[in-house]
Amino acid sequence: MKTHRERLEITTQGAWHVLDVTSDVEKAIINAEISDGFALIYSPHTTCGVMVNEKEKGLLEDIKITLGRLIPEEDGYLHDDFNVRTENMHPGETKNAHAHLRHLIGGRSSEYVPISGGSLLLGQWQRVMVVEFDRARDREILIQVCGV
Repeated sequence: MKTHRERLEITTQGAWHVLDVTSDVEKAIINAEISDGFALIYSPHTTCGVMVNEKEKGLLEDIKITLGRLIPEEDGYLHDDFNVRTENMHPGETKNAHAHLRHLIGGRSSEYVPISGGSLLLGQWQRVMVVEFDRARDREILIQVCGV
């Protein structure tokens, strides 16, 4: 078995920005010269997730509305109370507890997708997407392909 890694550097445009990275994962499979195995798509960020789902405008808007209803941006989170919170602070800290919580429900840190015949085994409408839950910023996504 061999392993191949690539880093995808992206810039998000703000909360709810969804980027389809399926073709980037497929390119990594080609570069890896792997025909059977799996692809891991990993986000090392706590407010930007990976999601495998249907990329359809109505569904994506439904996800946005539902997460907004379940986790309102202004809801008195302890993480956002800088008089109480003392851990993991940095200059220019912003209130983003909602983004962390939305990440828990609306995206994951990583997704595995099987590879067969050199192609991702996605369902008919499935795409691999990166979802920003916070603000515009530079992000890095790790793609690791393993197999034979």
